[in-house]
Amino acid sequence: MTLCINLFRAVDALSSAVDLVGVDDAMHGKRVGVMALHAAEELGWSEWRKLDLLYASFLHDCGVSTTEEHGHLVSELEWSNAQHHCERGAQHLSRVPLLSHLAPYVRYHHTRWQTLLNSKVPAASAEMTNLIFLADRLDVLRAPFNTAEALARKDEFFVTLRKYSGLLFKPELVEALEKSAQSEAFWFSLEPQILQTHIEDKAATVETALIDLEDLRSIALMFARIIDAKSRFTAEHSLRVADLARYLASGLNLDGETCDTLEIASYLHDLGKLRVPDAILEKNGPLDEAERMTMKRHSFDTYEILFRLFGHESIAKWAAFHHETLSGEGYPFHLKEEELPKEARILAVADIVQALVQNRPYRMSLPPQEVMGILEEMTAAGRLDGEVVGFVRDNLLQCWAVAGGGQAGLRLAAE
Repeated sequence: MTLCINLFRAVDALSSAVDLVGVDDAMHGKRVGVMALHAAEELGWSEWRKLDLLYASFLHDCGVSTTEEHGHLVSELEWSNAQHHCERGAQHLSRVPLLSHLAPYVRYHHTRWQTLLNSKVPAASAEMTNLIFLADRLDVLRAPFNTAEALARKDEFFVTLRKYSGLLFKPELVEALEKSAQSEAFWFSLEPQILQTHIEDKAATVETALIDLEDLRSIALMFARIIDAKSRFTAEHSLRVADLARYLASGLNLDGETCDTLEIASYLHDLGKLRVPDAILEKNGPLDEAERMTMKRHSFDTYEILFRLFGHESIAKWAAFHHETLSGEGYPFHLKEEELPKEARILAVADIVQALVQNRPYRMSLPPQEVMGILEEMTAAGRLDGEVVGFVRDNLLQCWAVAGGGQAGLRLAAE
C-alpha cells in the first residue's frame, strides 16, 4: 500500500490537528513558523533549512494534548513545566522516520539559549530550536490583540524580548526577528486567511512523494498517542479501536489492504477530539446541550483535517463516519444506510465496544455480556450493522479481550 502525499501539506494538516488543542486559539504553530521564517530570511538561511524550520515550527507543540497545559504555555513567558511537552513531542517525532530529524528542534524549543550554549546540542540545531522558542514567545505576547493593536504594541513586545536576549534567546535572532517585524506586512501576514494562503503557496513548491504503509502507520500512531493522552480515561482508546477494527475486518473477510487502511483510519478517528476541552471529556455526569454540540463537532473536525491530508482517499471518510448510524440519525453528516461503507460500520462498532470496555469518568468497564446487550439494542434500533454485531456475538470474549488489551488481550483470550 502506497499513497502519494505532499509532505508540506501533510505537516500543515497535522499542524491543524495540533492547534485544535488551543480550542479557540487556532493556527499558533503556523504563526510561529511564518514569524520564524521572516527572521531566517533576514539571516540568509538556506532553502532546505527554512523548510525544516517551518516543519518543526508547525509541529513544535505536538507534545501538548490538554487544554490546561496549552493554557499555561500561551499565558506564561517561561512556564516551569514547559519541558514536559517538549520531551513528549520529541519522543512522538522520533518514532516517525519521515519526521524524526525534527525531534531535537522540538525537544529544546523551551530551553534557554544560555543553557544550549553549554550543552552538546549542535550549534545549527541550537540556533533553529531557539528561533522557534523566540517566535513562539512573540506569538504569546501578540495573542491577546488584533492586528492593529499588535502593530501599535510591537515595540513593547520587543522591549520584553530584549530583556531576555542572551539569557533565553540568542541575541542575533532577537535582532533579526525585530528587524523583520518592523514592516506592517509582517503582522498582516499573520491574519488567518492570508496566513493559510501563503502556506498553500509554499506547499505548491514542494514535490509530492510516495509513502509506504509503515511510514503512514508511524504518522497515524503518533497522532493516536497524542489523542489518547488527552484524558486519562481515553488512554490507548485509539490504539485499541484500531486493533479491534482490524480484528473485525479480518474476521469478516475484508482483504489485507482494506484491513491496513481501516487500521490507519481507526488510529485517527478521534483526531477532532483534540479540540474538545478537558472538562467536557472528564465530566462526571451528563453533558448539557452546548457540551454535546462541542463533542459532536469532533468527527467533523476529523474529516476536515484528514481530507486535507488524504484528499478523496477512504481514510478520511471511514474515520469521520464512526458516529453515523444506519437509521440516518447519527452525526455530524446524518448519512443514510446506503451511504455508509462497510468499513465505517466496522469502525463504529469497534469504537462503541472499546468505549464500553474502558473505564470512563461516569462508569466502570462493562463485562462482555453487558456490552453485547447494548450492541443488540443498538442494532435493533437500526443504528449498527447486524453482520458486524453478529460477528462480535460469535466471538464475544475475543472481541472484549482485544478491545481491552489489543493483541496481548487476544492472546490471553485464546489461551
